[in-house]
Amino acid sequence: MNSICGKFFGRFAAALLLLSVVAWQSSTLAGSNPGVVEIDNLQAFTQVLAMSDAHGEYAHLTKLLQAAGVIDGDHDWAAGKTLFIVVGDSIDKGPDSMKVLGLWIKLMPQAAMKGGRLIVLLGNHEAEFLANPQNKKTAIFRAELSNAGISARDVADGKDSLGLGKFMLSMPLAARAGTFLFCHAGWYPANTTWSAFVTEAKTMLNARNYAADFITGPHSILEEKEETPGTKWYDDNTAVKNLEDRIAALHLYGVVFGHQPKAFGFKGKLGGVDHLHILKIDSGMAPDAEDGPGEILRFKHPGDLLKMAEPDADRVKANGNHKKLEVISGP
Repeated sequence: MNSICGKFFGRFAAALLLLSVVAWQSSTLAGSNPGVVEIDNLQAFTQVLAMSDAHGEYAHLTKLLQAAGVIDGDHDWAAGKTLFIVVGDSIDKGPDSMKVLGLWIKLMPQAAMKGGRLIVLLGNHEAEFLANPQNKKTAIFRAELSNAGISARDVADGKDSLGLGKFMLSMPLAARAGTFLFCHAGWYPANTTWSAFVTEAKTMLNARNYAADFITGPHSILEEKEETPGTKWYDDNTAVKNLEDRIAALHLYGVVFGHQPKAFGFKGKLGGVDHLHILKIDSGMAPDAEDGPGEILRFKHPGDLLKMAEPDADRVKANGNHKKLEVISGP
């Protein structure tokens, strides 16, 4: 009986996504992915927000978004002319990946209508699902889809009726907002010019080559954890300095990343490194981390992101309080 009820309500919830999907699909070119989003008209926005690693935790996510003024009580866009960048890993681990994706699909056109913008980037979990929807990390998401009567293979192929797959296939690899790079693992590839990176990202994603080392290899911009075996890159002074040098060589000031909830010792909260040249924003929403609503990064003045200087930024907590970012020197 519980199984029957679960499937019924799963399908009912899935059906509720349809209207949002229709609105989203009308403004999205199927099969087209920019690879990298580049934004320089930052003065058009009142603030820039960023978060990562929602991991299917819809209840935690909506609590945080309401506290930050991104959504209202009906879970509609309430942030006006805000630029909001989600830095990957919206799915897996938690119980409600479909609802998280459905929320992003719903909010994108709403944000645009209010003069704002929502950008949802790939994380390693989305990319790994699209490369192989049967991989072991996707078990919870697959079960959720199955309960809603949806084939995981259809989603990965962009053929499901809800448009979840098309939405995931439209996710860019990274975003550049002025002088800041937003990408899931933060690891910009060595010996790669910006134009080559943008071209490769667009080519790979439109070819749906999610299994390529450039996308999901162990040292990719979505997956990187250890540059030296046995040592996390963020605990390796040489690796951190090399990353900062690569970012500076692109004439960028900083990089914003998720992926690692304990990076640089910032467990359960956001933090900055070396005058905010590096910003870690995975605050541990996932059930295998802090299992809480986490925090959102806020750049108070979007124009700061056009400068080669430390921006004015803080973190917004789930109770609505704004807290100063802790900033440390590299390891």
